[in-house]
Amino acid sequence: LILASFLRLYRIKDYMVFLGDEGRDALVVKRMIVEHKFTLLGPTASIAPFHLGPFYYYLMLPFLWIFNLDPVGPAVMVALFGIATVFLVYWVGKDFFNEKVGLLAASLYAISPLVIIHSRSSWNPNVLPFFSLLLIYILKKAVEKKYWFYYLGVGILFGIAIQLHYLALFLGPGILTFLLIFSP
Repeated sequence: LILASFLRLYRIKDYMVFLGDEGRDALVVKRMIVEHKFTLLGPTASIAPFHLGPFYYYLMLPFLWIFNLDPVGPAVMVALFGIATVFLVYWVGKDFFNEKVGLLAASLYAISPLVIIHSRSSWNPNVLPFFSLLLIYILKKAVEKKYWFYYLGVGILFGIAIQLHYLALFLGPGILTFLLIFSP
């Protein structure tokens, strides 16, 4: 976790990506902070004229506010989610297999150059690995424990994932298939 933190946060302002999508999102959240113009529409999708949900904007809001409207704030948020994902990879690997698998998977995820690059910029799909993996873990727990709040958690996490990127819709058939096979 220390190595993952260093690789994601060291000189983040110098290495973060800030392009059109990041600027658009920062401006929307700036309007929410400065002008109190809150929205129920999220970012536009790249393939069609529709909007995703606003979850990512509200996730960005406290970080843009804490960093005094500096776009590095949301990038730090994404980096923190990236670090949390390293821990989650370990936890899920340990739970599904064993501790060695968890450590190996988390170590590889922690040092993956592509993952590190994406963990340094504020873009809605960049936090999707955290929420997707958490969804998979909660889905497994729902089937094992059969508590209703785990199923509620699956639904909430699936809704968040869809708001982060429309490709998360592909999780739906996997969730449904898993539930049909393993639920009573």
